[in-house]
Amino acid sequence: MVSLGIARLVAFVLLVVLVFGSSLHQQEGAGATRLHERRQQHAQQWAEERNQLRSYMTMDYAPWRRRVPKHN
Repeated sequence: MVSLGIARLVAFVLLVVLVFGSSLHQQEGAGATRLHERRQQHAQQWAEERNQLRSYMTMDYAPWRRRVPKHN
């Protein structure tokens, strides 16, 4: 009688471990995908900001002058 209860308990525990273990493994894969996507998005954002900053830093601050002589 007692061994039957213990066997049921062991079977239940194994079932719970298998179910949660497989779901955790699937979530881990999904989490890695999300992390990769976030890193890609962050890299793209940084590239855009770098380009904006580069164009800002290399702006020509000299006063505007005519490119063509006035009396040509």
